[in-house]
Amino acid sequence: MTSTSADLDSDALLETARIVAEAVPADALDGVRASLEYLHYADRAVRPDVLRDVAPCDLSMTEAENIVYQLAIEGILDDDHLNVEALRSAFVGARLLTAQTEPPENTIVATIPYDDPALDPGMFEPLHGNLLNLIRSADDDLVLMSPFLSERAYERLRPALHTATDNGASITLITRSLTYGETEYNRGFARAVHDDARLAPHTTTYEYIDDETWTTFHAKIVIADGQCAYLGTANLTHTGLGDNLELGVIFRDNTASRITALVENLRQSEFFHEVTASSDSFRRS
Repeated sequence: MTSTSADLDSDALLETARIVAEAVPADALDGVRASLEYLHYADRAVRPDVLRDVAPCDLSMTEAENIVYQLAIEGILDDDHLNVEALRSAFVGARLLTAQTEPPENTIVATIPYDDPALDPGMFEPLHGNLLNLIRSADDDLVLMSPFLSERAYERLRPALHTATDNGASITLITRSLTYGETEYNRGFARAVHDDARLAPHTTTYEYIDDETWTTFHAKIVIADGQCAYLGTANLTHTGLGDNLELGVIFRDNTASRITALVENLRQSEFFHEVTASSDSFRRS
């Protein structure tokens, strides 16, 4: 007694679908399935060379062998019997697999010092321009995480930040050295954001610092809508965006969601402090 597709192990059906999808173009799947059924009902041998003769597409001998032998191994089709339900289920699975879109491409980006003749600025995509495009693309949430900030970098980013908030995005700014330390470096950027009427209502600022051990962070991250994320060496400073040798990746695959999850987990950390700005200082909420 032959098995039905319901009796077959799901892994067996999936493996059969995968083998078929790798061998047969999407527009020929129905024809190849019909060819296999024809071989059975016409009482012809189900062999790789015969399948190649009747199939409506070019199959290599290896591809034909993979299909025929897989169907026989799983008890779906051979010279003696045909499990129509299982065969059709395998080809439906193959169609679903071939319909899957290619994963989005990630982009390596860099800041290349123009005064170093040994380095070609065309080696990688420009970090600055791609980062601006990433920021502009945010419709819901934009995360800017950088241990160092500069007011000159804010001037470079401001038009893109305006586009993001005009789109409806809320901004999470994560940095350090706002409520402690002597440097004004990060404070200039954060104050400029909070003084900007188009950004301030949509921006929440945080520090990440352990006040006892001074454990903090050195990651540089920009995330748009949890779907696209920059991770690299460049701080949101004018030197990081335009002068230093910096390298990073803009992720558009599921890596972006993993980076987003890390940032969301930070919100539960005791080291994560919300900060508000006044006219002359910053304080923790």
